Amino acid sequence: MKKHLSFYGLLLLTFLITISCQPEEDLLLEESNINEIELNTDKSNGDFLVVCSTQGIPPGFELVQYLNVSGCPNYNLFPGGFNAALVQRNDAPQIFRAGAGCNDNYCIWIVGENFEPEAYIDVRTTTGETIIGTYRGSDRQINISANGDDTMSIRLRSEFERQQFAQNGLRIWVVNPEARKWADGRTVRRPRDFEEPPCDPICP
Repeated sequence: MKKHLSFYGLLLLTFLITISCQPEEDLLLEESNINEIELNTDKSNGDFLVVCSTQGIPPGFELVQYLNVSGCPNYNLFPGGFNAALVQRNDAPQIFRAGAGCNDNYCIWIVGENFEPEAYIDVRTTTGETIIGTYRGSDRQINISANGDDTMSIRLRSEFERQQFAQNGLRIWVVNPEARKWADGRTVRRPRDFEEPPCDPICP
């Protein structure tokens, strides 16, 4: 009987030691993976970063996963009590501003960032989901700046687009075909009262 009790006691003790060691092993594994991510980050031009919650998520990046990292302080925490996050560079196009241009104000200009060379513009009404115009290739002018803002401009083709632009405005999207991502829709409207404003410098 004593032998059985000793055997089961030893088995229970081994089981408890195994459980108590497991979280520490997982933590070491997690920290090892984070170090590996940080090393790979240096080689991939900063597409992935590990940031502390005190830094917040930097502009141009999006959240991949919240983490707990031993090197980050435990205040100003992310939701769920995490003190760090793995973030990835957001390669979706961004629209900073847009408006009407050209002498007759039937052009649309866009200033933003992350425009691909083959980026194009989809146009919808302010109330519908149907695309009423797509401007690709020579139908739009695009300038991708290495150190500044990207620009794109179009001249509205159809009478329906011009009518909607003057009355209600249009919703525009910049689409990156290679990344298969697009900027949030932006509403632009032709000014109702104007006295032949000068053409915007990026207008076609």
